[in-house]
Amino acid sequence: MQPGDAVAEGNPLRDGVAGILSAVPCSRLQVAFVPETATLQVRGHLPEDGLRSPVLAALQAQMGADITVSDQMRLLPRPQCGALAGISDVGLPQSTDQITNPLLVGNDAHARVLDYSGGERLFFDLTAPDYPAYVYVDYFDAGGAVLHLSPNELVPLAETAPKSALRVGAKEAGDPGLQINVGPPYGQEIAVAFAASHPLYEGLRPLSEPAEPYLEFLRSQVAAARAEHADFKGEWVYFLITTHAP
Repeated sequence: MQPGDAVAEGNPLRDGVAGILSAVPCSRLQVAFVPETATLQVRGHLPEDGLRSPVLAALQAQMGADITVSDQMRLLPRPQCGALAGISDVGLPQSTDQITNPLLVGNDAHARVLDYSGGERLFFDLTAPDYPAYVYVDYFDAGGAVLHLSPNELVPLAETAPKSALRVGAKEAGDPGLQINVGPPYGQEIAVAFAASHPLYEGLRPLSEPAEPYLEFLRSQVAAARAEHADFKGEWVYFLITTHAP
């Protein structure tokens, strides 16, 4: 053996699982192995339900009969699943624990799922990153538009303290933030939080605008911030938002 041989060979089982996950179009899938129960948990989302059985069957064949494959996949249809490609190209790393957890394989998916019935107010809580940061929260709808939940005319941009709690949207009528009541059309959409150590732009964007040019603008602003500030850091995380009739 020569130095580097083991690394070059890789892990056939891990590589096989990674290959299965990466072959699914318009998806973000990740598996987590739970040694205590000999279970492979499949997390993330698919663009259509018909892909579920082939993915599970391929993973089961790869793992063998002694490992249980647990399906925790959700549906995120087009165009939202495609919007994630533009979001991930903004130039910020996705907030992740994969680097420190060798039992995870595949792309990191949503941080959590938020569920709302028609007539409910749309609000949720976030935790700021572990450094002083400016947080931008956007809602990407099925029509290809983005709604800026923060900042906007009601919620100014402000630096947040490390690991501080943030409320997005208004829970009660008198709370600060956008008053958003959930209504039709119902379905699966996404919210994204971008955090940056320096402001990404001055002023405010239109409350709602097409997602594609906004993401192109954000990408250029991140690049400019990196060029101007040697200590610049940032990250992003996204949430699945499910809305349904009451």
